[in-house]
Amino acid sequence: MSSVISQLAAAEHLAVVSDFDGTLAGFADDIYAVSAHPDSLRAMERLAAMPSTTVAILSGRHLEGLRRVCPLSEPVIFGGSHGAESSWDDSALTPEMTAHLEAKEAEIRDIMARYPGAEIEIKPFQRVLHLRKLSQSDPEAAATAYEEGLALEPGAFPRTAGKNVVEFSATAATKGSWISTLRERVGATATIFLGDDVTDEDGFSVLNQPPDLGVKVGEGDTQATHRVADTDAVAAFLTELADARAS
Repeated sequence: MSSVISQLAAAEHLAVVSDFDGTLAGFADDIYAVSAHPDSLRAMERLAAMPSTTVAILSGRHLEGLRRVCPLSEPVIFGGSHGAESSWDDSALTPEMTAHLEAKEAEIRDIMARYPGAEIEIKPFQRVLHLRKLSQSDPEAAATAYEEGLALEPGAFPRTAGKNVVEFSATAATKGSWISTLRERVGATATIFLGDDVTDEDGFSVLNQPPDLGVKVGEGDTQATHRVADTDAVAAFLTELADARAS
């Protein structure tokens, strides 16, 4: 990995993009009770202060929720709702998008009524069925609720299955489209993207590896060419990258 990091650190303009949950931070039953790894935060802050270096956090969380748990600030760029929101732009829902979200929310709440412990997350462009808590108390019920969530009709809009979540979106934006826009905006000659979940594969898919680098966190099939074990390994990777870029 050191040789790869050295090559990336020498890029004319380096973009470092990271997912938040499962990458910079671990998981918790309360989605706002998570803390990012302090070494990762320090490394990202160092990188963001360097010339010709762009640092971004790209999360499934909506922007407001991401800012609640991530203490980083400008010049770090934020992308929320899997790329539907950007700290550089304003977005708005159309009537069709609003109607779709209202319908999915009603269907998810019906599942919640039949499976106590199931939860819903309301985001500007998504409605999400969350089953993490239920899976800990009643795995069988959580598995059944998960299948019922997958059976809900998404219509012309995207539906994404993740770890104990089923998400219905009112936008076709993905982490891949967001990364592509970011690279064009800043003129990045090399891009690193770190992520752990299914939705991060959209980000890995737009990378040109090399000179870009996808870093998969944890297990599972991936399009990323490199893999690290956990959030501690992410912190070590980012620290090494910051050291190399600084030198």
